[in-house]
Order: sequence, then C-alpha cells, then structure tokens
Amino acid sequence: MVIINPSELRSLREKFKDKKIVYVGGVFDMTHAGHIIFFEECKQLGDILVVLIARDSFIKDYKGENRPILNEHIRMKTVDSFKPVDYTLLDPTMKFTKEEGHLKGLKFILEELKPDIYVVNDDISDFEERKNLVEQFSTKIHISIRDAPPEFEKISTSKIIDMIKKLG
Repeated sequence: MVIINPSELRSLREKFKDKKIVYVGGVFDMTHAGHIIFFEECKQLGDILVVLIARDSFIKDYKGENRPILNEHIRMKTVDSFKPVDYTLLDPTMKFTKEEGHLKGLKFILEELKPDIYVVNDDISDFEERKNLVEQFSTKIHISIRDAPPEFEKISTSKIIDMIKKLG
C-alpha cells in the first residue's frame, strides 16, 4: 500500500509491465464494508490495484456543499490502508467543472498508467462517455454490480449519513 503522485503513474506501468493493472476511481467518503467488498472484487481482476480518490472540490460540485464528510487526505490514507489496494493517488486534475473534470482525469490516467482494466459501478450515470474514452486506449472496462451479502443491508455512505442525522 503506497500513496503515489500522478507523476509516478508512467513509471508504475513500466515497473509492472508484465502484471495486470486494475484501476478504479471514486469518492470513498466514510468508507465502509461495501467499499472493501468492492476493492476485493477489483483486486480479483488483476495483480495491481490502483485507486484514485476524487478531490474535495469535485465532490462539493458533484454532491453538494456538505460533502465530502471526510477530506481528501483522510479518505486517501484510509483507502490506502485496505489490504486489496496497492496504490492510491489523488485526482491529478486540480480545478475543473463537473461536466468535464472526471473525463479529463480519466484520460490522464489512461494515458499515463495504461491500466489493463478500468472498473466502474453499474449505476454510473455517464457510462457511455467513459466507455467511448476507454475504447481509445487498450483498456478493458469492467462493470461492477453494486451488491453485497444480505447481512450488509445494502450499506452506502448516504444511508450512513441519513442514520446519523436521525440520531441528532
């Protein structure tokens, strides 16, 4: 588990040229068992799992002023501590709009890291745009079905936040 800078992506690909690199990006706010199950699934797809953490500025634009609950440094350190995760980094795009930002960051990752597999959740809203971008590179896209064993009660960060609000 190593936190890296975006400038290290190219050398990471060179270091693991004979390994299958899996890449996923996300918010991962208030991480929980659902996130860990997701990372375990991602890791099973390859040898090296690289996780990008979305910047606070993007999340505020995307999810609203009251998010993220935990800042990008806390989220990055937490995700990096999970067993399935090999490398973690912050989104390389510093300031961008909701409309262009995530694709700009994804293109950078695809160009620099050249992952073998890019994982997205089945409920992603802009799948076609991402799919079209990924097709320009030799990366395969894997769609993860958001599902958890029944004992996890369909856990989500939003549900945890709602439960905490009810306590107050």
